[in-house]
Amino acid sequence: MKTLFVLPPQWYPMSPYLSAAQLVGQFKKNGLSAAARDLNVEFFNDMLKKDRVLDAAEKAKAFCDEFALEIEKEGYREENFEQYSPMIKTKLMRYRACTEFFEGDIDACDVAERVEDAVAALKTRERFYDPEQLFEAKDTVIDALSIVSLPFQPSKIMLDNFIANPVYSYDYEDIKLQCNDASLNMFVDYFDKKIKAEDFEGYGMIGVSICDLSQIIPGLTLAKYLKERTNAHITLGGNYIYKIRESLKTMPEFFDIFCDSVQVGDGEIAAVRLAKAVMGEIPMNEAYSLIYKNGDGEITVTETAPLLDMDALAPPCFDGYDFSQYLSADIVLPVQLSKSCYWAKCTFCDFYTGQQCFDIKSVKHAVDEVESLVNQYGFHHFIFVDEAVPPKYYNELALEIIRRGIKINFYSFVRLEKTFTKEILQNLYNAGARSFIWGYEAESERIMKILNKGIDCSQRKRILEDAKSVGLFNHCTFLLGYPSETPEETEATKNTIRNRALVNCCTPSNFALKKNAIMIKETEDAGIKNVTDNGDFHISCNYVINGNSTKNIKKDRMEFQHNFLKDNARSLWSLSFADTDHILLYLSKYGADWVRDYKLKYKKHNFTGT
Repeated sequence: MKTLFVLPPQWYPMSPYLSAAQLVGQFKKNGLSAAARDLNVEFFNDMLKKDRVLDAAEKAKAFCDEFALEIEKEGYREENFEQYSPMIKTKLMRYRACTEFFEGDIDACDVAERVEDAVAALKTRERFYDPEQLFEAKDTVIDALSIVSLPFQPSKIMLDNFIANPVYSYDYEDIKLQCNDASLNMFVDYFDKKIKAEDFEGYGMIGVSICDLSQIIPGLTLAKYLKERTNAHITLGGNYIYKIRESLKTMPEFFDIFCDSVQVGDGEIAAVRLAKAVMGEIPMNEAYSLIYKNGDGEITVTETAPLLDMDALAPPCFDGYDFSQYLSADIVLPVQLSKSCYWAKCTFCDFYTGQQCFDIKSVKHAVDEVESLVNQYGFHHFIFVDEAVPPKYYNELALEIIRRGIKINFYSFVRLEKTFTKEILQNLYNAGARSFIWGYEAESERIMKILNKGIDCSQRKRILEDAKSVGLFNHCTFLLGYPSETPEETEATKNTIRNRALVNCCTPSNFALKKNAIMIKETEDAGIKNVTDNGDFHISCNYVINGNSTKNIKKDRMEFQHNFLKDNARSLWSLSFADTDHILLYLSKYGADWVRDYKLKYKKHNFTGT
């Protein structure tokens, strides 16, 4: 039996995602046939075409002309918005978005003429490594995706996110409705034409990986079509699926419409076991970490898979990938050194939810894997996709890479541990590290204690200064609006963000009250009130802090973010959510000082962010 692992939209289309390649490698190690397909990158290549942009603009214009007559006839008024049905609300929001676009400075025909050349610029080394051409191309791509989204507003596809229609909830009934309605969901028509039964012949099992909220609607739309049009066993997996597992256990109908089973938690062992069940070698109830509907129509939950031995895992297999489709001149390959987080106590975090207790590959195994990928695919850029790796381990990894003479460049997410000495940072740079994404979070030590980050805050700036001195590029993440944070504390964090000499790139986010985080049990102590569920398929809740709603808190952060981007418009990457691979490639070619100091002549006009 052949198995196919699929990545649906929306995810970053710059480089391959790890999950499918990791599972393919594991299947092959166990003597099973498997392949991967990146439908996310196919989607972006399909959308970023001249005809697609022109067609979307024409549909949006036709909608405006038609709905304007309906507004005149029915007398719809903005002040009565909350009284209207969800469909009328959607049309009013779409009309507003389309009208604003057509009254704006961007010309759809001009964008359509330039979009395919812009995609070519992103994929061509000479043009990609010219920042003037790169950022102009990126603006064009962002404009094109905005136009493609117009007929489906207020839903919107972006390079770094998919925004679902806010008129509808993330409850099961609303999700089901959107997965069937081509007027609400751009993926209904797209997958209707894309998913042909003959393309999936011979696959006995198809796994769809849903790792983020941005993939829920497109991922479920895809799964629905695969279930309807193939004879394969359709299974859903991914970290996000684990986080909504309790909701799925209450939805027998979900397994009739969208899939045959759901895998929860780490899939490297469980997916192999499920394949054996699909082949009839073992009963389905002996598959690991599975939720499915049995023959009596009852939801069945099976035994959790054994803990992984990271050293026993096969390396990821990228055979069959069409690397030319990715929106990047060079490929950054993902490698996972560890599972879960060695700290795993931050009150706001749920990254480690659904994963085993912390385990990490031996240094030899990890470097063997990297060296094998370099030799097999010829790529020299990597991201280590770990929540966190201890400084001591990173130092040993760096020394082994240096000892073997492996020429790579890489970046990763790390904690600001005081044991990141200048010597260790120098070793990491010498081994090929060019950037780290540090979890700075907040300037206030009081807030950091509530966050339970478990780091010495007095050492943070020292670490960043040492990192800069050895040639590393400091990318820091920040949380704004944490419970009980005062305006003065928020402003202190913003001032740290503005310190471009130390914080070379930032990713500011709002605190989110996640259903699986430690904080959910401490809302009363934290002054969080009016907690309301965002729906069956959402992992966070709405709430009020200090009389301020989540909507207003996010609005304040977006205003700061927009102004920060405008103030630093000539910088290459003062702020980034999705460009971390591109940043690594530029750092590898030009170095941190050049990237930090370069001033664009091209005037960027897109100042948006998640």
